[in-house]
Amino acid sequence: MLKYFRRRKKRKLYRQWVERSSLPPEAIPREEVAENMIPIPQADKQQSHLTILYILLGVAVVVLCTGLILLVVYSI
Repeated sequence: MLKYFRRRKKRKLYRQWVERSSLPPEAIPREEVAENMIPIPQADKQQSHLTILYILLGVAVVVLCTGLILLVVYSI
């Protein structure tokens, strides 16, 4: 799901670059080629792993709190 949003953001930035650049149409690389030209830093990969970890941790806390609330409500 995160890859979807990342690709969508890249497509939007690519379209803006194409629209606002003063290059002739034949000098603009295709989107697939331009995507391969940009190296992905190692820090971005580590950041995405941390993001997923934080999301999973948040979901676990919400599930735990919900379970505790239901336990307290049904025990009364």
